[in-house]
Amino acid sequence: MKWTGVCLAAIIVIANGVHPQTTAQGWSEISPLIELAAFAEDEQLEVTELNITLKESINYEYLQETQQKIKQQFQSDKLTEEDTTEATKYIYEKRHKNGDFVEEFMVIVPKLEDISFEVVYTVTSQGTKPLASQYMVLLSDRVKAQIFTTNVTLYSFIKTEINGIIDEVLLYQKFQQSFDITNIEQTTDESWTSRSGYTKRWDGAIELPSGAMNVQFASRNLGSVTNVTFGTPILTAEY
Repeated sequence: MKWTGVCLAAIIVIANGVHPQTTAQGWSEISPLIELAAFAEDEQLEVTELNITLKESINYEYLQETQQKIKQQFQSDKLTEEDTTEATKYIYEKRHKNGDFVEEFMVIVPKLEDISFEVVYTVTSQGTKPLASQYMVLLSDRVKAQIFTTNVTLYSFIKTEINGIIDEVLLYQKFQQSFDITNIEQTTDESWTSRSGYTKRWDGAIELPSGAMNVQFASRNLGSVTNVTFGTPILTAEY
């Protein structure tokens, strides 16, 4: 993978005003999203979406404090409130000036008495933007440090679209080799295939009957187009 390019990109991002002190861990480790983006670039895949999601259940007594922190984080925020039979959802959205990046917080407060509420943060970028993955990691690291605790779960995924017929098996083999993935299980339907596996490159995993997994690779054949989505530890998007 293009590690030199990744390091150079980090220097450029910092030079443009996003500094390491605003992140939780700085650049001591390469983020999964940056590694996934490097793989997509190496394989010349057309990226349609990049996503980082943070999720955590937080004790109810910290609800007002957390909402206030979110408002301060976004400064000027767009708030939407949705009611369901089970919970009230508070959705805060921030679109960056150039429209390339969208940040969203969702605070899910159960209607019935509960000891916790859930906070879900997402940052997305549509299409291939220069330094998109690096900038998204800086945004999510800052949020992780200011809003969440060490119990937060991080998800990353990339959606790609490939025109024409591809050897999906060969692509997965390259993906498996690049990240030293041990296969856990595979599910195949008429038009889509989902593969899960485990790599030592990234922390965290989900326990399955067949073993721990922290990587998922899915493809859907739509005739003239094949959608390929891959991420860690599990895909949070439809594929």
